[in-house]
Amino acid sequence: MAWYDIFAKFYDVVLERVYREHRIQANTALNLTPGQTVVDIGCGTGASFAALVNSVGPNGRIIGIDTSAGMLRAAKKRVQRAGWTNIELVEIEPGGDKRVLAEIGEVDRVLCFLSLSVIKNWDEVLSDWFALLSSEGRMVIADVHHPRPNIYGRYVEFVSRGKLSRKSWEPLSELSSDFSLDWQPSSWVLGGRFFVAAGNRLLVDSKGHKE
Repeated sequence: MAWYDIFAKFYDVVLERVYREHRIQANTALNLTPGQTVVDIGCGTGASFAALVNSVGPNGRIIGIDTSAGMLRAAKKRVQRAGWTNIELVEIEPGGDKRVLAEIGEVDRVLCFLSLSVIKNWDEVLSDWFALLSSEGRMVIADVHHPRPNIYGRYVEFVSRGKLSRKSWEPLSELSSDFSLDWQPSSWVLGGRFFVAAGNRLLVDSKGHKE
């Protein structure tokens, strides 16, 4: 995580404008309502917080999760500047932290914005956080995909320490109901195509049938 501690110093300057519209799209896909609790996995510098705060309101709860202390320091400064009082920042180990999940408990929404392409055990992380969703919970994955990254795509992978070829939406499509996958216009700047995948907690009746 040493690289992301350094990256945090210039992340917003370099990338905040690039992903601004996509963050709005991801927030819309969450279908948030006032008072809900949302977890931002890999929250980074907190660039998604403003949209989330506007959606959940002052009585809602936002939990920003990250493995980089540097990113969380930048996120804390953002929170303090804005005067937000309903945001909690939690640092976890790169391999995940079951204790943190247990302490947080049930949540309404989970957002994975540009995080599952970076996390090594991404499929386990997805499954663990999806399991925390309430019966009407919803998860949104917003990320970049390229099946065979070209030279620029490999550069993006080097900078992000990620894997653009991951199909992180596939486990969500199997776990959830009302699954959707929306592809956005391609851009060489992103290194691939941006997508927003969303799915609700799968409900199962007493006989084990999907509802």
